[in-house]
Amino acid sequence: MTTYIVRRLLVSLPVIFGILVAVFVITRLLPGDPCRALLGEKATEAACAAFNSRYGFDQPMPIQFLKYLQQVLTGDLGDSIRFGVPVTQLIVDRLPTTIELTAISLTIATFFGIKLGVRAATKRNSRTDVSTMIFANLGVSIPVFVLGLLLAYLFAVVLKGTPIALPPANRYTAGVIPTEIAVAWGLAGLQGPLRGLLDFISNMAIPNAILTLNLGNLLDAVKHLILPSVALATIPMAVIARITRSSLLDVLGSDYIRTARAKGLSEREVVSKHALRNALLPVATVVGLSLGGLLSGAVLTETIFGFAGIGRTISDAITARDYVVVQGVTVIVSVGYVVVNLIVDISYAYLDPRVRINS
Repeated sequence: MTTYIVRRLLVSLPVIFGILVAVFVITRLLPGDPCRALLGEKATEAACAAFNSRYGFDQPMPIQFLKYLQQVLTGDLGDSIRFGVPVTQLIVDRLPTTIELTAISLTIATFFGIKLGVRAATKRNSRTDVSTMIFANLGVSIPVFVLGLLLAYLFAVVLKGTPIALPPANRYTAGVIPTEIAVAWGLAGLQGPLRGLLDFISNMAIPNAILTLNLGNLLDAVKHLILPSVALATIPMAVIARITRSSLLDVLGSDYIRTARAKGLSEREVVSKHALRNALLPVATVVGLSLGGLLSGAVLTETIFGFAGIGRTISDAITARDYVVVQGVTVIVSVGYVVVNLIVDISYAYLDPRVRINS
């Protein structure tokens, strides 16, 4: 197993390198330049010449890339052109918001997607099956930004003042400052990696409220995360439901399923103990790939609901031609993809004993 993991990680290195090259070249080929995007009317020829010299944009593109690659290999993602702070600091401050939103959305999508898919497969060609697939098709067809705006309008405007009204924006946009877990635990003087980890978790609303034992903040955080999580989870939930239904129908027609039924097992036992586990192999792949869709969808969701996450950060960075931030976030997301794909591959051996990972 260890050899397999190491081999997969080594094979992924050229992929990450290729992504870095592609993003680096594409950002340089976009119309406009960081100087004019940042300075606006003050972007004179002299000012832009000094700006480009400061950040090395006046050098040939291969030289720029080699210098950036050297920075990445040393763990330095550079400083943001727009904000003037290290990209790693921006990621530590804003990535937790996206991770929390993505994790909740993926949990919702996986749980309800599998439930709906199993329900549809076991009630094939019934009203339940047809209505579930109609819902799945609608879920795939409605863009995230449309659904997000509709949900915000319905629950924040139409239902305002009712018990089921929900806020349309991130709680931190109202001036709420996250509680530092280290301070709440009496560890304000703590330094090093552990303090960094605690500060990272502090930027996640729900874990923050749980670890600081603040029930009021927990309820408030959940209330503010419902709408964006549902909006972000709808498309992957619909895809997972369709894949689960299709995969489970194939498995239910297998010989060993007929044998299980012939033994007198109930239909529930046949589905839950025999069929579903094997049917989850393609579902596991879809769940892993859905993570990428959730991260891309988070760009729109975070913009609509006012979340200062990594999706909104990279969107603003592209607009401002902040190349360093775009490249730094790309590195983190690429590594995340590699880890997720590795976890999905390893999960095959658990879901289906017939699958063996050669070590």
